[in-house]
Parts: sequence; structure tokens; C-alpha cells
Amino acid sequence: MIDFHSHFLPNVDDGAKSVEGSLEMLRFSKKSGVDTVVSTSHCYAFEGNESIKNFLEMRKSAYSEVISAIGGNDRDYPQIVLGCEVHLVRNLSTFSELPKLCIENTDYILLEMPFSAWKDEHFEEIYHITNLGLKPIIAHIDRYFEIEDKFPELFSLNLLYQANAESFIARANRKKLANLFQRDALHILGSDMHNMTSRAPNLSDGYAVINKRFGKAYADYIGVASKKVLANETVPSPKLPKLSFIKNLIL
Repeated sequence: MIDFHSHFLPNVDDGAKSVEGSLEMLRFSKKSGVDTVVSTSHCYAFEGNESIKNFLEMRKSAYSEVISAIGGNDRDYPQIVLGCEVHLVRNLSTFSELPKLCIENTDYILLEMPFSAWKDEHFEEIYHITNLGLKPIIAHIDRYFEIEDKFPELFSLNLLYQANAESFIARANRKKLANLFQRDALHILGSDMHNMTSRAPNLSDGYAVINKRFGKAYADYIGVASKKVLANETVPSPKLPKLSFIKNLIL
């Protein structure tokens, strides 16, 4: 399994507060069956290239601390792929350093939409980012159901979408998640782990729910899409079987 959303690097954002906290999350992930974790610490590029450069320096330092602490015990930890969660700010597409925020060795970039009202300028900015040759992935699409009236505009941009495992585990939004699958608007899964308590690694639990409630084809698709992203390849459309009446009823 590939965890596509995590905040385990120490003291970079609101995630891990220590190297030991980082290692604990990573060890737990490995034991639960996660082979690869994409590091997606928050990047807020409010000051353009300067913000991006500062973020990259912090990420490099934190990553070095983690790798040094792991030492020769790497078999106890998942593979780490560097990336970040880039908050969508004004003129983001104009910053020359932006491609450096892509997921390691790919053109894919994880974008966080604003939690305030989405405006035309936000959709235009994403469009400009795609024109740079970058491939946006919208982070935790499941957090925006309160403003889903704006989804059609977002979906028209032909992007990829990541959901958090918690939304499958908690059940309340499973029917809406099923609808996203059918609309080709849900492709990859992440734990969004920050710690071992309130926001713990839970990717394997999310996959278990998908397998049981949605079906193996759904879980398999997420696995395939995740591998395609890391290989910098085109992610195929889901084309998943529709859920039966009974499955929909018990989601």
C-alpha cells in the first residue's frame, strides 16, 4: 500500500513534533502493510519563491534527521517519497520554483484548496498550473462536501483527487465517496497522519473498509492509480462496477 498523504517529518508543520514521533508513525505504518509513504508537509508559498526555498530547506533538514535516525533499520520502515501539500495561493502558477514542490521524480503536485469559498480565480490558478505541464492532485477532496456545489467547476479541470482514509472509516460520507468514484473524482488514498493519537496512521483500516463495503475492484483501483502516480504515468479512469442496491444500502 502507498500512503499518499502524511505529515510525519518533524517540526516542519503541524505534524510530528519530534524525530521519535516520526519514527513511531512510520514503524506503525510499515507493520500495518504500508510499503511507501509520500511525505506531504504543508507548504504555504505566500511569499512566492522565497517561501518555497525556505520550505525546501526545512524539509531537507527534517528528512535528513529521520533518515539518520532510521540508520540501518530501514526494513522496519516504509520507503519515503518526498512531496508536499501546497496550499493554493494567489499567483502560485507564476512562481518559478513551483515544480520543485512536485512529488519526487514526477510532475504530480498535491494541492490543498482553500477552506473559504472557492472563486473563479482559484479554478483559473489551477488551470494555469496544468498549463505548466504539472499534474495537480487535489488533497482530501472528502473535506469539501459542505461546498460540493462547486465540485462541477473543479471536476471540469480533469484533475486527480485524493481522499483521506478516515472518511471511509467514519461511514457518514461513504455514499458521497461512492458518488465520487462514479464521477471519476476519487483516485488515491492517504492517511493524513499527524501523530499517533488524534490523527494516527490508518491507511490499512481505510483499505479494509473499501474492500469490505465497496468491493475489491475499488481497492485495487486505488492501488493501481497510486503506483501510476509514483511512476509519473497517466492514471486510468476508474470504470468501476456500480454498487448494488444492497451494497449502497449498507455502506
